[in-house]
Amino acid sequence: MKKLILVFTILCFILLTNIGFARELLVLSGENSQNSKRWQEEVLPEYSASAPGKNLPAKIVAVKGNRFPEWLAKALDEGRVGEILGTPTFLIWDSTRGKEIGRIEGYTQKLRFFSQLKEAISMIDQGQHPGKREGSGGHRDEGSGGDQRQEEGSGNSSTLMDHIYKTPEEAKQASEALGLGGEIHTHQTPDGTIYMPGATM
Repeated sequence: MKKLILVFTILCFILLTNIGFARELLVLSGENSQNSKRWQEEVLPEYSASAPGKNLPAKIVAVKGNRFPEWLAKALDEGRVGEILGTPTFLIWDSTRGKEIGRIEGYTQKLRFFSQLKEAISMIDQGQHPGKREGSGGHRDEGSGGDQRQEEGSGNSSTLMDHIYKTPEEAKQASEALGLGGEIHTHQTPDGTIYMPGATM
């Protein structure tokens, strides 16, 4: 009986260890995206030593314009990854099943990123899919998008194209009108910087 319990304990340990390392953080990083570069400068050097980094190794996936590596384009086409609207996009990837199980879109600051990542991991552990986007939907040019999902309980509906501004002042006004407290974020596009209301998701 003791041998059976020992074997069972060892099998459970191996299974849990494999599950822990079956996840990766795929960082879709645009070559022209300033926020992608900032993430690599501000977060990447300490990421592997952080609590999430110990169980969720980061892998940079270079995005050039609107072109993804072939394996990722195939995952998009097959619906294993939702639509990509811009970079950086952080996919929490289940390498065992070869699919996205959560995501964070955009980057504003290091502390916010770690807070979002911790929350996303917690949601996944509870069986949820944070940041889920439906369907393959393709993708836009890197650096061109952001998540403009409706804020829960805000009563405001918006689409990505409804809230893109050329100046920070315009985005701040829209943010205040939408009840987002004046917070704004930016994205780099081939045509320059765009400003959007709210903190990136």
